[in-house]
Amino acid sequence: MIDRAGLADFLLRRREALQPEDVGLPRGQRRRTSGLRREEVAALCHMSTDYYSRLEQERGSQPSEQMIASIAQGLHLSRDERDHLFRLAGHQPPARGAGTDHISPGMLRIFDRLTDTPAEIVTELGETLRQTPPGVALVGDLCRFRGPSRSIGYREHEVGIRPREIKRYQHADVGLLELSCQVLLDPEQSHSLLVYTAVPGSDSYEKLKLLSVIGAASA
Repeated sequence: MIDRAGLADFLLRRREALQPEDVGLPRGQRRRTSGLRREEVAALCHMSTDYYSRLEQERGSQPSEQMIASIAQGLHLSRDERDHLFRLAGHQPPARGAGTDHISPGMLRIFDRLTDTPAEIVTELGETLRQTPPGVALVGDLCRFRGPSRSIGYREHEVGIRPREIKRYQHADVGLLELSCQVLLDPEQSHSLLVYTAVPGSDSYEKLKLLSVIGAASA
């Protein structure tokens, strides 16, 4: 059974505890709210402000498991906090272990700061959970090209492949790219953060800057 009062209080306290910088948002000059605004949390959770506000006001129907999972991710909750949120909403928490879609707060904090760098968070099987706008412009196109792309191995379910540090790609819009792919692993949840960079001052570096503009314009 849903605990409406407990759910509303938990959401309010978590929202007030988060600062814009914690979730990759600009603070702005006229902020009076101690934490995040409701509309900011709603956007992070991919839902309407009205729907989220009703939850904080102990109103509305019981949120679905999918909605609760989205709120847990938007509020950057730990797995223990996520499980608590599920119980408050009257649901059984998801099973833990590899294959979960819930990204850890620590990895999200790193990812949120990569605003001008192509990056993505992927599962153990290579399913993309989150991408930066430059990452969308880069990785989505690379998956359609031949070459030493990591996505080919994932699609074929090849296990134990170690990506090359320096990769060459032929991109439809900017041509040849030589990129380093650095990987940060979250062993507890089997998620990987892939960050694509180029040598400063190189031709590929300038092309990545162009892709960041393309990605931001299409976001």
